[in-house]
Amino acid sequence: MKLSIERLIFIRRPVVEFLECAKALGFEGVEFAEFELQRLTKDGGFDHSTLFHAVKNQGLTVSGIYWSADFHKREERNNILYQAARLAETYRRVGCENVIIGPPGGGLSAGLSQDQVLQLLDQLVKTLAEALKVFVDNGIKPSLHNHYDTLIETQTELEYVLSRIEPELLGFCPDTAHLALAGMDPAKVIERYLDRITYAHLKDIKPFTKRAGRVEKWYELTTELGSGIIDFPRIISLLKYSGLVEWLVVEQDFSEKDPVYSARESRDYITTLIKCVKS
Repeated sequence: MKLSIERLIFIRRPVVEFLECAKALGFEGVEFAEFELQRLTKDGGFDHSTLFHAVKNQGLTVSGIYWSADFHKREERNNILYQAARLAETYRRVGCENVIIGPPGGGLSAGLSQDQVLQLLDQLVKTLAEALKVFVDNGIKPSLHNHYDTLIETQTELEYVLSRIEPELLGFCPDTAHLALAGMDPAKVIERYLDRITYAHLKDIKPFTKRAGRVEKWYELTTELGSGIIDFPRIISLLKYSGLVEWLVVEQDFSEKDPVYSARESRDYITTLIKCVKS
């Protein structure tokens, strides 16, 4: 299992500085979100090719790219399939082997009922399945990322999508903190879908309380790995046991510390855990 770090905690730092820090801290890979790559291209700082060249110059790999779209909107189908074809060709050309599928926003957090969410997921599954084939045909592995405050937040929503799309088209990228926020036991969910996990987001979160059934400003509760409530020893044991996981991605949305310190704490914790925990 190789270690990567997601860009978010360094989002206010220049890309080159982020890459230099990732290399200095001993990470083997970095992850970006497609929405940031689009912004960087628009601003004239980087496009996919120049970014991947900068990553390679640091001796790093782009472990994956996070891509989200309005998969649940029927009127967006053609545009999404066009995006998928363009991105798949680009990712193949620059050597990115993983695309992380982010759910569109809304769902329970927008006041919808569970039945209303499942109706939207019917269209999401149809459009997403078509888009996934494009990536797979280009040698890129798609994995579904669960996310709080989106259409794929709960156990029911996650199961609804994963049970309707073949494992050959869609793996599962568990986000440990988002599973906990949705009221699930991250380790139990990971164990259930273990044979579909080759890529995982490791995110810790502080103890939280819900108001009117929701966690407000949850992103401010994310914390360094090992300092929150997630049972990482159990999770790492499961992932080591499967033997399928290629990338573990360290992720943190918010920190009051310098991001370098937070990243180092998480890296040190998870590196030690991988060495010590038995599968």
